[in-house]
Amino acid sequence: VNIPHVIQSLYLDNVLNSITLTEFRDAFRINQMQGKAWLLDQLKTVDRETPILIIGSWMGFISYCLFKMGFKYITETDPDSRLSTLAIHVNRNNPHFKHLNQDVNEIDITPYRLIINTSCEHIDDNTWFNNIHQDCLIALQSTNLPWHDHVNTVGSVEEMKSKYPMNYTYADELIFNPKYTRF
Repeated sequence: VNIPHVIQSLYLDNVLNSITLTEFRDAFRINQMQGKAWLLDQLKTVDRETPILIIGSWMGFISYCLFKMGFKYITETDPDSRLSTLAIHVNRNNPHFKHLNQDVNEIDITPYRLIINTSCEHIDDNTWFNNIHQDCLIALQSTNLPWHDHVNTVGSVEEMKSKYPMNYTYADELIFNPKYTRF
C-alpha cells in the first residue's frame, strides 16, 4: 500500500531527476523492505505523539510509513541533499514533518524521544549515539554486509550491543543469506 505512493512520485520531473534508477531500485529491494518492516513492527506500541528523529533517512520512506501508522512529529536527516526532493514530496501530507540535510553530529538531538538509525553501518563516528539522553527510546539496525560505503559494520548482535551500550528491550537478527544479516 505504501510503495505505490512512492513510485507515483517518480512522475514528477524534479523527483525523477533527483535520484538514479539504481538508487531507487536499491532502496526498495526486498531485503531493504523486510528490514524496514521488521523495524516498524517493533514500534507498534510506541506513543504516536513521540517526537522522532530518523538518522540516515535516505528517501524518506520510513518517515512516510511511520506517518501512516499514526506518528506525527517526525524529523529526518540525511547529508545527501539530492534525496530531500523525494523525501519531502513523499511526506508532504504530514504537517509536522521536517527533513534536514545535516550530519547527525551537528543536530541537537535532545528534543527527540525516539531515535531511529537503520544506517549505523554508514556512520563511522558514534558521537551522535553518545549524545542521546537517558530517557530516549532508540531503534538501531546495522549489518555485516561488506559494501563500499559500509564503514561501521558489526558481525553479531553481541558486537552491536557492545558498540552501542544501553538497556536493550529487544535485540535480534534478521538473516537474509549466509553472508548477509541485519542486527
